[in-house]
Amino acid sequence: MLHAAIAGAMLLSSLPQLLRPAKVSNAVRRRLFERRLATTDLESYEPLVHLGTEYGGWYVPGDLITAEWLCYSVGAGNDVSFDMELIARYGARVRAFDPFVIFREMAEARAGGEPRYSFHEVAITASDGPVQMFGRQDTEQGAVSAVNLYGVRTSFTKPGRSLLSLMAEFGDDRVDLLKMDVEGSEYELVPTLDLDRMGVRVLCLELHHNESVGRARALLHMLRQRGFAPVHRKHPTSFTFVRG
Repeated sequence: MLHAAIAGAMLLSSLPQLLRPAKVSNAVRRRLFERRLATTDLESYEPLVHLGTEYGGWYVPGDLITAEWLCYSVGAGNDVSFDMELIARYGARVRAFDPFVIFREMAEARAGGEPRYSFHEVAITASDGPVQMFGRQDTEQGAVSAVNLYGVRTSFTKPGRSLLSLMAEFGDDRVDLLKMDVEGSEYELVPTLDLDRMGVRVLCLELHHNESVGRARALLHMLRQRGFAPVHRKHPTSFTFVRG
């Protein structure tokens, strides 16, 4: 029995080492994905301005945004500096969406009751209905993903809503700027969006390494075909598109 206990303890202590190759492989895959996407051709556009912090900010066309613009920030995350600066600099209205309850609490505290800002605790999906999210709703996890981007075992269910359904509920006839950081769901979600019908003029989109570089490039090509030219790349998989 003693030998069995010792063997069990040794196995438990070695689990981090046993799991490490998968983590290394994921990190290597991400770096290769980023390196290959860094060669994406961009269209020239001026002026571009950076809104928000280095971590949470995006480059956007500085000559287009006005106080009449409505912006949807999908995947608000723990840094809403981009949302806040859209309001502070241009007077735009911002609706933020994220299924992570703590991000809602953080965002609403940062907004301080700003009337042009609202936060909605839902996951954005292709159609309305419940969706399984992977991750923990605590400050240590930091993000959740419908495609289990982080390879975790914990999950929970959240309401899923389509953007057109939400626009109808809010009475929004257009979305001038759409920012999407949906933790790997972009490959399934973006092709279903009728961006013309939504009235999107600027699209900010982060691509993740859960799919191949080929699929990422196919998504970029599809957006070009729909009239959205990539004008900036940051980090290096966060793209800003402007509709021509």
